[in-house]
Amino acid sequence: MEKTLRKEFLDNGLTVEFFDRTNRYYGDYHRLKVDVRCCIPVTPAAFPEASDPEAESLKARCLLGDEAVWERSLEKMGVCGADVEAGQNALIDGFIASSFTYLQNPLFPARFIARELTEKKKSRPLSFDR
Repeated sequence: MEKTLRKEFLDNGLTVEFFDRTNRYYGDYHRLKVDVRCCIPVTPAAFPEASDPEAESLKARCLLGDEAVWERSLEKMGVCGADVEAGQNALIDGFIASSFTYLQNPLFPARFIARELTEKKKSRPLSFDR
C-alpha cells in the first residue's frame, strides 16, 4: 500500500501527490525516495487549438486512457533514521520550489498530453496492409 506524504493542489486544477518509497539499506541509514505523481485528465480542454476538441480527446483516450500520468522520483542516500521525516520534507519542499511554476502553468496539461501522444505514436508498431 502506498503511503501518501503530501498532496498539493495547483492553480490549474491539478493535484500533485507525494508517495513514500523510503527504505533502510544498512544499519540506521536510509535511502529516501519520494515518488511524485500528477494525473492529468484527457479532456477536450487539453486540445484548445483542435477544430473538434471532443473528437481529439476521444482519440487521445484510446491511446492514453482517461488520464495521463506525470511522474518523477526524488532521492537522497545516507540519511539517519532520526532525520528521515525532515529529509523527506526537504526533498518535497525543494521540488515544490523548483518545479511548481512549470506544473502550475495553465498550458502544462495540454502540452504534457500532446507530448505523451507523440511518444505513444512513436512507440506503436507500424501496420502494413497485405
